[in-house]
Amino acid sequence: MNEYRFVALGDSFTEGVGDPGPDGTFRGWADRLADLLADSRGPLSYANLAVRGLTTRQILESQLAAAVALQPDLVTVVTGMNDLIRPKLRIRETVADLDRMVGSLAATGAQVITATLPTPAQGTPLPTPLRRELVKRLNLWNAFTRRIARTHGALCLDLAMMMPPGIGGWSDDRLHPGPDGHRAAAEACMGLLNGSPPRRLAVTEIVAADPGEPSLREQWRWARQFLVPWVKRRVRRETSSTGVVAKLPSYLTIRS
Repeated sequence: MNEYRFVALGDSFTEGVGDPGPDGTFRGWADRLADLLADSRGPLSYANLAVRGLTTRQILESQLAAAVALQPDLVTVVTGMNDLIRPKLRIRETVADLDRMVGSLAATGAQVITATLPTPAQGTPLPTPLRRELVKRLNLWNAFTRRIARTHGALCLDLAMMMPPGIGGWSDDRLHPGPDGHRAAAEACMGLLNGSPPRRLAVTEIVAADPGEPSLREQWRWARQFLVPWVKRRVRRETSSTGVVAKLPSYLTIRS
């Protein structure tokens, strides 16, 4: 009997940023979902092509063909945030790229799952106009994502609804879910495959309780540690993906 095959495409979220394992390497929701699938279905072939910092177009160009060649039974593609946070957003082109990916993957006969994107934690010290613009873009992107999923018969994991608005459940950078957020996403995705709709992650389910609004000192620390390096990379036309490769470009067997 052939092993069930699962391939994950995407950016830093699917790579696992925000969810470090004991050895410091990133785990993430897709790895956690692979474990849940192995527990449920038996030995599983799992590949993760995701690389941090990539736009939707870059994911299409660097991961789609490889994913199709792996002939998965299940494939996830979660993308968009790296497009939305850039000053210039070509929304029609980006939506077309996601539509092409979901459509191409669905045409293989695989079960496809995509996802909406949550608004970054409220504790992220973005100026109000920038936050409003990001929320506007997110709402538009999520509407298109849901429509694309319906068009191609894919499932859509509603991360926008799940993640809590405070900074509990988020990693230190407040842009990526922390371990609890990744765990919740994996469990919700497993539930989606089993026919259960996702629900909002309750504060009581977060191991590290929401500490509330960060102090001004904490805001400055966040800016120095995360915002300033991001701005420098943008000025230098660099990305966080420089020198990073997919952690599982070919299948690895996962056992329960």
